[in-house]
Amino acid sequence: MVEEGDNKLLIDPGTPFSNNHQISELGILDAVLITHEHTDHFDANLCNNLPTHTDVYVNESTSKQLSRQVKIVGDGELISVGNLSIKVIELPHCLMPDGSEGPQNIGFLINDKLFHPGDGIELEGLSVETLALPINGPDVSMKRAFQFARQVSAQQAIAIHYDIFGANVDLYRDFAKRFNQPFELKVLQHGESVEL
Repeated sequence: MVEEGDNKLLIDPGTPFSNNHQISELGILDAVLITHEHTDHFDANLCNNLPTHTDVYVNESTSKQLSRQVKIVGDGELISVGNLSIKVIELPHCLMPDGSEGPQNIGFLINDKLFHPGDGIELEGLSVETLALPINGPDVSMKRAFQFARQVSAQQAIAIHYDIFGANVDLYRDFAKRFNQPFELKVLQHGESVEL
């Protein structure tokens, strides 16, 4: 969840979220942003049942799985959610275990400070202070994750996309320090926040 003043938006509430939480626990949400259609990032039932005052932003591929009104966004589009300025950036999903391409994937650059790439791990031409960094996945190794953080010149990386894959996130953080990575890998505990 990203908060700026009274504005709140949620990124990728998939089944790991909905199996353990109620959306009402988060209070009033202005928007929900979905990077792609995989169920660990996207729960269609949750999105279909959000209050009408909560805007849902999705790519074209994901929109086909929803029955509610959504806002379809694409590469380069700008979104305003209260005080939050969001740029949509399309980037490839990491490869699947069989080497095939993943689904359409978009990332969200929020207030030019935080980039959430969904399951993307490569993007030329972006420099950002904070990266939500997928550290594990079908085609995401420690080496590739760290390369991505360096590629976007991140000063801090917030570890994401590791719990359902069973990655030892503390090991990733320790290796980032041990190998003098030019970014700090932050591991947030449940309910913990960081100020950007």
